[in-house]
Amino acid sequence: MRSLVTAVIAAIEAAATAAVGYAVVVVPALLLWTITFGLGAEPATVFAGAAGTWALAHFTPLTFTLTPEVALSFGLAPEQLSFVLSLAPLGITLITAGLATRAGWRLGARGGVGAAGLLGGLLGFGGVALVLAGIASPFVTRPDAGVAVVAALVYTAPAALAFLIRAARDEHPWWGAAVRQVQRWVDRASIPGAAALPLRAAEALRFAGAAVAGVVLLAAVAVTVALLGGYGEIVALTQHLQLDPLGSLLLFLTQLALLPVALLWAIAWLTGAGFAVGAGSSVTPFETLLGPVPALPLFGAIPQGWGSLGGLAPALVVLVGLALAVLLGRNADLRRSSWPVALTIPVLAAAAAGVALAGLTALSTGAIGPDRLAQTGPSPWLVGGLAAAELGGGLLLGTVALRIDASRLRGALPDAMPEAVRRLRGTGSSARDGAGTDRAGVFAADPFAETELDRGNDPDATREVDPLATERIDPLDAAATVDLTAAQVPRSLREPEPGLSADPESELVADPESGPAADPGSGRDSEPADDPEWPPEPAAELPADPAATPHGDAAGDPDDDAATDPATDPVAAAEDEGITESEALRAYSWEDTGELGQDAEPGGESRRGWRWPRSGR
Repeated sequence: MRSLVTAVIAAIEAAATAAVGYAVVVVPALLLWTITFGLGAEPATVFAGAAGTWALAHFTPLTFTLTPEVALSFGLAPEQLSFVLSLAPLGITLITAGLATRAGWRLGARGGVGAAGLLGGLLGFGGVALVLAGIASPFVTRPDAGVAVVAALVYTAPAALAFLIRAARDEHPWWGAAVRQVQRWVDRASIPGAAALPLRAAEALRFAGAAVAGVVLLAAVAVTVALLGGYGEIVALTQHLQLDPLGSLLLFLTQLALLPVALLWAIAWLTGAGFAVGAGSSVTPFETLLGPVPALPLFGAIPQGWGSLGGLAPALVVLVGLALAVLLGRNADLRRSSWPVALTIPVLAAAAAGVALAGLTALSTGAIGPDRLAQTGPSPWLVGGLAAAELGGGLLLGTVALRIDASRLRGALPDAMPEAVRRLRGTGSSARDGAGTDRAGVFAADPFAETELDRGNDPDATREVDPLATERIDPLDAAATVDLTAAQVPRSLREPEPGLSADPESELVADPESGPAADPGSGRDSEPADDPEWPPEPAAELPADPAATPHGDAAGDPDDDAATDPATDPVAAAEDEGITESEALRAYSWEDTGELGQDAEPGGESRRGWRWPRSGR
C-alpha cells in the first residue's frame, strides 16, 4: 500500500512537471498570437506549435514545409521546401531535468519504496507527453507513442540518477546488498581487490563528477567572455531584425533556451574538437571557417581562431584536471594506496568523464534549417576522446605530484650526483663565499668540497700557531655578552677583594633570597620599601658640587652619609667596589609607587622598590 501511494504521488508530480514545461512555451505563444497577430491564426495551430516546441525540447524532431512564397521570403529558391528541425532548445529541457532530479532525490530518501515512485513518474510524465504529442501531430512525423516514450525517458533518467546517488550516500540496505553481490562476482572472476572495490569505485566516480563539473564551469566562463567580446556584433544583428518590443522579448527567450547549447559548443571548442554551423564549416581554437549562418544574434558571439595560440584552450582543460587532482587527491585512503591503484583511479575517472561529456555534447547536435544547415554541432565522440585525454593527463600529473615525497627526493640527490657535479658545486660555493668568512666570522665550508687533508697535505703543519687565534668566539655568545656589574654577578662567582672583610654582613649581597638581606639575624630589612613600618626614602638629586657627597651617594641622608664607615657599612663597601646605590636599586627595583620620605630633599626624585637599610635602623 505504501508503494502504491508513493507511485501515485510521484505520477502526479511528474505530470505537473510536464505541464510546467509546456506552460513556459505556450504562454509566450499566446501573447504573440493575441498582441502581434490579433488572433489572426487558428487556435489549433498556435497550440500545436507550442506543443511541437515542447516535443522538440524532449528530442523529437519537427518537420516543416514551406510554400514557394514563404521560401522566397527567406531568400531561398521559389519552390516548395521541406526540412527537419532537430536542434533541441535545451533550456526547456533543463526545466524537466531539474524538477526530475529534485523528485528523484526525495524518492531516494524513502529507500526501496522510492523505486515505485520512479515507475509512477515514468507513467505520469509519459501520459502528459502522449497528449501533447497528439496536439503537435501537424509538426511531428514520429508516432505519438514514440514521442511519449522519449519524453518519459528524458524525465526518468535524471530522476533515477539522483535516486541512486541518494541511496549510495545513505547506504540503504538494498544498495549494500547489491554492492556485496557485485563483490562476489568480482571475487569469482579472480580479480584482485574485490574488498576495496566500493571505495575505489566511489573515488573514481567522485573524480569523474568533479571533472565534468570543472569543464562545464570553464565553458561557462568562456561563453561569458565570448558574449562580452561579441556584444557589438550581437547588437548589430538584433537591430537588423527590426523587431517590436514583444518580438524582441520572444527573441530573447528563444536565445535563452539555446544558451545551454552554446555552453556545450564551448566545451567542444575548449577541447580542440570544435563545432560546425552548417556543412563544411568549422569553429576551433586554431581557425574559424563559416559560411552563411542564420541571422540569430547569438551567432555573433562565435570567436575567431587563435592561430598558433589555439593550444592554450586544451591546456586549460588539462589545468582543470591538475587542479582537481590536487584538491581531491588529499584523501588519506587514496594516498596510502599503491602506485598502480593510485594511477588507475584517475584513468578510469577521465574515461568516465569523457563518456559523460560525449553524451552531453550529443544533445547539442541537430539540424537548424535546410540544405547545409542540416549538420550543426560538434562531433560527440571526438569531444569525449579529447576531453578524456586532456583530463586524464591533468589528473595523472596532479596525482603523481601529490605522491612524490619532496624531502626524500632532496635527500637522495646528493648521493645520486656524480663526483664531478659535487666538485663543481663545492667550487661554486667557495666562489660565492669569497674564500672568506661568513657574517658570523666563522669560515664557511662546503661539505662536498675536497680539502688539503683529503689530498694528504696539511698546510698548517708547519705554520706557527697563535694561541689566541685558536680561540673562536661563537657569534651568538659574543652578541649576548653584556657588561655585568658587581651587583649582578652571583655571590658564588665573586672572590673577596683584598682589604675587604670576608664577613657576609660586610659584603654587598646580590641575591635577595640567599644574601644577608634575607637573613633575619643580619639586622637588615627583607621586606619591600612599601611596608608602612618602613616608609620608602626617595633618592636625592645629585648635587652640583661633588664635595657635598663624599662618596658620590645621592640617595641617603647627608648626615648619615657623612658618618658612614667603609669598614663596617655595606654601602661603603659597595662604593669601594665601584658600585653606587643607584645601580643596586636599578638591579632590584620596580615601578615607583611610594611616597616621599621624610629625609628626602625638597624637589628630590621619588623612587620605589628594594632599598638598602640605612645605618643605625
